[in-house]
Amino acid sequence: MSSSQQTGRREVTIVDLQIQNIQSVQNAFRTIGADVRVASDASGIEAADFLVLPGVGSFSAAAERLAGTLRQAIRNHALEKKRPLLGLCLGMQLLADSSEEHGLHDGLGLVPGRVVRLQESPPEFRVPNIGWRHVRLQPGAVGQLPSALDGRSFYHVHSFHFMTREPAHTLAVSRFGEGDIASIVGRGNILGTQFHPEKSQESGLDLLHALLLQLH
Repeated sequence: MSSSQQTGRREVTIVDLQIQNIQSVQNAFRTIGADVRVASDASGIEAADFLVLPGVGSFSAAAERLAGTLRQAIRNHALEKKRPLLGLCLGMQLLADSSEEHGLHDGLGLVPGRVVRLQESPPEFRVPNIGWRHVRLQPGAVGQLPSALDGRSFYHVHSFHFMTREPAHTLAVSRFGEGDIASIVGRGNILGTQFHPEKSQESGLDLLHALLLQLH
């Protein structure tokens, strides 16, 4: 499916935690034909249909920014209203129960699991994990992600990774060292990518386009 196809002008709301640059995420969604809004408070999140939580930097800083009304608004969006939520990179990690980055910090608790530090395996696999990695779909991805994305490469930048409690919540993996790490996690209307779709060229745009069409 080409990323040049339009989404029917579906509206996307991007959460601005004011600790990251969201311009590239906005540009990616506009490229595939979405109408883009930005929300930095609970009222903006409450009005959202398709919510995107991007992020770069430390888990602790983002979790602190999410405390209070923002956290509750995002949880209500995903759990009560059952509307689509997409986390990107750090935004994916924030979906977890907790992270051990710079101490133990609570996440949004939307996909059961925890965020732990990557284990280096030199010379190829160093921390941070920066670069293009082949992503392989898992059995749990059937019906949630298009099979055409299997084996394509996406751009990763991270030092910690998401370990889901339930294997079925790991929808796609990539190789790191002697094992696999989660590159996409999901639970119903909630989905997260460890990589940056907005920096993954045509593969990333195709994924975002497919998710706009499939998540509802």
